[in-house]
Amino acid sequence: MTSPVPPAIAWPILLLIAAITAGRWWLLRDGHVDRLINRALTAALCGLLLRENAVQQLLARLLPFDDTDTINLARQLSFGCILLTVAGIYGIAKLWAGADPAQTWRRQRGYDAFAMAATVVVLIAGTPARRADQLIDQALGWPAVVAWTAFYLPIGATAVLVARISIQEIRDADDTTSWRERTVYLGVLGIAVAIFLDALATPLMTAHEVLTQTPSRDPQMHAKALTFFLAAIWAGTVVAVPLISTLLTVTGWDRTGRYCRRLQPLWRDLTAAVPEIVLEMPRDQHGRIEPATRLHRMTVEIRDSLLHLRRYCDTTDEIDTATTDPDTYAQHIAAAITAKAAGHTPVTRITARPPVQLGARDLTGELQQLLDLARAWPPSHPPALVDH
Repeated sequence: MTSPVPPAIAWPILLLIAAITAGRWWLLRDGHVDRLINRALTAALCGLLLRENAVQQLLARLLPFDDTDTINLARQLSFGCILLTVAGIYGIAKLWAGADPAQTWRRQRGYDAFAMAATVVVLIAGTPARRADQLIDQALGWPAVVAWTAFYLPIGATAVLVARISIQEIRDADDTTSWRERTVYLGVLGIAVAIFLDALATPLMTAHEVLTQTPSRDPQMHAKALTFFLAAIWAGTVVAVPLISTLLTVTGWDRTGRYCRRLQPLWRDLTAAVPEIVLEMPRDQHGRIEPATRLHRMTVEIRDSLLHLRRYCDTTDEIDTATTDPDTYAQHIAAAITAKAAGHTPVTRITARPPVQLGARDLTGELQQLLDLARAWPPSHPPALVDH
């Protein structure tokens, strides 16, 4: 079929889905679920493209076959793309159900093979329609019943699996399960039931139309096309959420990254004055440093530098980020950096204050104190700092 969605609406959405797909393959491809999502989204995008008139006409010009045959084959191949998308969803559902992650791709090869076999059945059953230059529901007949049975069988099986998992999750819910989680399970269950009923009803209705020699209610198959188009938009929107979160993290615009940027000038000057406390940053398999790791390391190294530099302060007052005004503290630390650079002897101070055992709130407070200090850094009238 050719998409009934106007190109002015369809193409911006297709380009957005393509950007989401490319972004996920770039940033979210490590875990089994992420890769399955990416594969399913790629197949869905291909299916949507094969239904666009511009793509069908392009294929007709590029391929050395009869134009009508090429266009009709592209339309029917779009159903194969849907089945590959469903195969990916089935693989994700199996992992959700507790299947062994180590066997993910062995299982997935089987699901993909089943989807391709169903596609072959659809193409064989759709041959009379292609020869007549018609859609499957226009040609109708028993080949249409066979085609829709083969097409909807994997969809119905996936819906049953998802519904069973959702019911199990609802049954296992306890007092610790939030209402949002319960709502999600119920929503997924409702969608799975609706999909199963549609997968059951379509072949039966087609068989009834053949038996009663009744023309198809939707010979142009607009309802099927719109359903897949809207489902692809919904899926693309859902999987874009973690992509946006990851993109913000990679670019440093998440909250942790913003904290790191605010601490950067203070950290740079302090670690330049006390370079011995700086350690190598651990990196992931892509050579990136996790923002949480960077923030933790920066916090520790700033704190260690401050403890070291306090010995070079010429004041007799006890100074600490928790008790000293940030602007005053910044002045003292800047003076300490200058004193250390000038080769002054550190002063050993003995304090009777016991060490503080930091908890979650203390760590949050510690970070806030360092952010306040970073906001006051460099001091408005600092001593002359040496160039490091």
